[in-house]
Amino acid sequence: MSDTLPHHPVAIIGGGATGTMVAFHLLRQRPDLGAGAVAIIEPRAQLGAGLAYGTRDTQHRINVPAARMSLDTAVPGDFRAWLDLDALAATDPDAFLPSGDLYPARAQFGQYLTARIAPFLDAGWLVHHRDAVTGVMRHDGNWVLTLSDGGGLTASHVVIALTHPAPALPAALRPLAQEGRVVANPWRDDALARIATQDRVAIIGTGLTMADIVASLEARGHQGPILAVSRRGLRPRAHAAEASALSDILHLASAPTALGLLRTVRAALRDHPDLSWHEIIDATRKQGRRLWTALDLAERKRLIRHLRPFWDVHRFRIAPQIDAILTRRLDSKRLSIRAARVIEAKAGPEGIALTLQFRGEAPETLIVDHVVNTTGPDHAGIIHNTPFLRALAEQGHIAPDPTGLGLHTAPDHHALSARETAQDTAPLLIAGPLSRGTFGELMGLPEVTENAQSVARQLAAELNTAQQRVPDEVRS
Repeated sequence: MSDTLPHHPVAIIGGGATGTMVAFHLLRQRPDLGAGAVAIIEPRAQLGAGLAYGTRDTQHRINVPAARMSLDTAVPGDFRAWLDLDALAATDPDAFLPSGDLYPARAQFGQYLTARIAPFLDAGWLVHHRDAVTGVMRHDGNWVLTLSDGGGLTASHVVIALTHPAPALPAALRPLAQEGRVVANPWRDDALARIATQDRVAIIGTGLTMADIVASLEARGHQGPILAVSRRGLRPRAHAAEASALSDILHLASAPTALGLLRTVRAALRDHPDLSWHEIIDATRKQGRRLWTALDLAERKRLIRHLRPFWDVHRFRIAPQIDAILTRRLDSKRLSIRAARVIEAKAGPEGIALTLQFRGEAPETLIVDHVVNTTGPDHAGIIHNTPFLRALAEQGHIAPDPTGLGLHTAPDHHALSARETAQDTAPLLIAGPLSRGTFGELMGLPEVTENAQSVARQLAAELNTAQQRVPDEVRS
């Protein structure tokens, strides 16, 4: 049957930001591949508008200034140059800050990616299969992909560029997974539809998604109390009022242990008392791959277990507009952020009874009207929860990353399993955050862009040459 299916040299599973950028850079590097060179399998109508940049909520803003976002590291200001500033001023004046920085809605970046990939679609080089992958198997030297509509395709190379998986419910909330007042997946378009203006809301998790939820509720006119809890009760930090160039020139020495790396960062903070911590964290991020790869597996796990929450709230900062909303809510006592864990949850006629273990206190039971789960993407469970990945693991083509951050990936982006090495693995590549166990920081856009370009370079080097005419509209 595979002989009758359409064939593409490359099939990319997932057409969000990562998958779209891989296709963009590969087709720019290998224009000789010609028509149908790349297929993206993505259920959404719009390529580039994945989970992060496909949100319809205008309160969900980019987390860094528009001038620092791009699908091409060689043109860092490409997104801002693409924006129609007059139209943006008319529809979203809050995107403009007095400093001159722009923080538009995240959907704007999704539209930018869509516009940049459009010429390749129009030229026929890229084919968008608006569908979902249900199976992937190796057959006669190619990959055979089965789609949910019953069709399929074959490819010589496959790139897994899946969007972030939904959060896993904490153990205490799992018995209430089907309870309508528990929002298990906060990224659904209708996630907050049932929350009324005065409802009491508990948010489990205090990171970026928590901030998005609070901003969305504020925009809906919600006035009720919100309690956000996490093990450490840390909230995302805001950006510095002014940036400096220190992060581009400050060199941080590698360390063989998580504790040694922490000491290196603390020493840099101590040695630059006249500067904000933002520059030190940015320097650490920019040198993240070198610092991460200097750690062995045990030290990587130690860093994840003890330091990751502190890294996340300093590295992944919120837009100033969102920070202002959190601050107003905290000042008015309509938002409380506490260190606590959920030890029991029961649904009753008066609401959801949450028993919380606050740090240093006796357990306390609170009644709320809704619980929203914002514990972060369940990368550790993605194989178990994704049927085609589970089948690939059973076939011996992929395996969980040993750190629990996604899929085991070689430095050349090829998938690894317990049966394979980087030398003999099949041409199955992992792109984006699912490979961060190997590469370190891969959740922010600059690193995702660099990763997508690197995956594209690897593919460009591996694919056989097929001379074709280059359409004028995609030469540049």
